[in-house]
Amino acid sequence: MKSKKIATKRKPNQFNGKEESVRLNKYLSNAGICSRREADENIKMGLVHVNGKVVTQMGFKVLTGDEVKFDGSRIQKTAPLYVLLNKPKGFVSTAQGGVIKKSVQELIRSVAKIKIPPVGDMGRPMTGLLLFTNDEDLRKKLSRSASIPMVYQVILNKNVTPEIVKQLKKGHIVFDKEAKINNISHLEGKSKNEVGIEVHSLSPAALTKLFDSLGLKVIQMDRATFGGLTKKDLSRGNWRKLSLKEVGFLKMLP
Repeated sequence: MKSKKIATKRKPNQFNGKEESVRLNKYLSNAGICSRREADENIKMGLVHVNGKVVTQMGFKVLTGDEVKFDGSRIQKTAPLYVLLNKPKGFVSTAQGGVIKKSVQELIRSVAKIKIPPVGDMGRPMTGLLLFTNDEDLRKKLSRSASIPMVYQVILNKNVTPEIVKQLKKGHIVFDKEAKINNISHLEGKSKNEVGIEVHSLSPAALTKLFDSLGLKVIQMDRATFGGLTKKDLSRGNWRKLSLKEVGFLKMLP
């Protein structure tokens, strides 16, 4: 029985005068195969080959021109993608694996052959802006940030009184974190149970939980802005790629 060839550590390639290399786990993640943590496990299990050799070394770097295979299939290196979707009702957004009925991935499948992870979850009843990217560094940054400005339009089962506004601005502990609304106002020409809400890095689930704590039920919720991105010229169910300027702005967010 032949033993497997194990790749050893190498020096990065020289490409255009610069070292061009990326850690293998990040390479797998950027290709949409799995998360970095999952990639580490797959590497340990011997499921990844580089140039025909099994790689089990943590921190192994893939070089320009390397052929990488996962579970026998060649991985096509994909450039970072940044996609903004105006999510319609009835579809679910989750970074978890498994087969999901009416996943938001169905709506952006024409962007690329790989699966592009969403930034945060969004349940079926929720609508509005949802960002996708295979840039794991940016996705992690946005997921952990507490400074992303967002605007939601919400319809509740009760009118929003001045006392409720006061309570919402106080802040409450939701999912072990403080959830606070920066500003809330009634929508012009709408009923008193429809409001516009300004927050920072508050997910639809956390916002719903916050309303629940005050005895209010969310009937409808739509995310109108996300980190400076808006729904301008983006009708429900449609998507677009971000511009370089928009990507740069997101990367500058604290």
